[in-house]
Amino acid sequence: MPTPSPSAERRVGRAALLARVWEPEGAGRRLIAPLLIPAEALYRAVIALRNLAWDREWVTATHAAIPVVSVGNLAVGGAGKTPFAAWLAARLRTRGERPAILHGGYASDEPALHRKWNPDIPVFEGRDRIGSAAAARERGATVAVLDDGFQHRRLARDADIVLIAAETWTRTRSLLPRGPWREPAASLRRAGLLVITRKAADSATARRVAADLVPLAPSVPQAVAAIEPTGWQAPGPAGTQPDGPCIAIAGIAAPASFIANAQAAGARVERSLLFEDHHTYTAADARRILAEAAGRSIVTTEKDAVKLEALLPHAPIWTLRQSVRIETGADVLEQLLDRVLQ
Repeated sequence: MPTPSPSAERRVGRAALLARVWEPEGAGRRLIAPLLIPAEALYRAVIALRNLAWDREWVTATHAAIPVVSVGNLAVGGAGKTPFAAWLAARLRTRGERPAILHGGYASDEPALHRKWNPDIPVFEGRDRIGSAAAARERGATVAVLDDGFQHRRLARDADIVLIAAETWTRTRSLLPRGPWREPAASLRRAGLLVITRKAADSATARRVAADLVPLAPSVPQAVAAIEPTGWQAPGPAGTQPDGPCIAIAGIAAPASFIANAQAAGARVERSLLFEDHHTYTAADARRILAEAAGRSIVTTEKDAVKLEALLPHAPIWTLRQSVRIETGADVLEQLLDRVLQ
């Protein structure tokens, strides 16, 4: 995987602590992670009991009046759930369906992106996914895409698509808060399809991850999807890519992949300012960004741009656009959708 090398990098807030604790190497992992072992053990026990209750049907899920396809993952962020869920909704539309997207409402950037990418597909926000599914059906939807739904088991789903990021597969697989995993790897066996996503990782890395997944979920089919840059949204009419030195701004779970993609797309990143995932930018953040930029062009993600544009209306912000391309397993994905929609 390409390694971004801006000359200076600043991490802000909790993102800095998590970066130190969750990376497999470094003093932060050695010093802080052992202190979190009791908390991880408690979390593991709670997750095990919760999953046992659902698996044994001590607690039963509620079925919607329309098919539900969940897009989720095991780790915290970085796998491309939002772009893949948007791509899947668009694919369902091309198949003649009337899809709706169900989002938990915990982050304003993701629903905003869904509406930007697919303005004709309704987005229903809120923690009550069962109510959202019912509302979608009343609005005429024929299928629902549940964004970030693998751990949300109250709403029954007709298929679980689980994404695994190739870039972070070798990172620690400790559970929260000692590591980024929400569930142990054994949970992959309840998926209907595993999709290895790659942003900065190459195809060979994705194939190695796919091989690692076989013994963990031997009966679950696989696909590989590239989430790749497709160009820049420019701040003005001139130019097709940022000119001169840039500063990268990102409040996402996997900023290294974004910086690598930005560099591959022609941005000369000299500095980066990284915030925690789903960061809500403030006027103070905007002033800090302008100070750090010091006249450089600003490159950022679509996820961050929808929040920064109002705060920095006159700043030279370049937004890296990305798209989803199924590299392998397209036939398996279509067969899964056939079963869901029959």
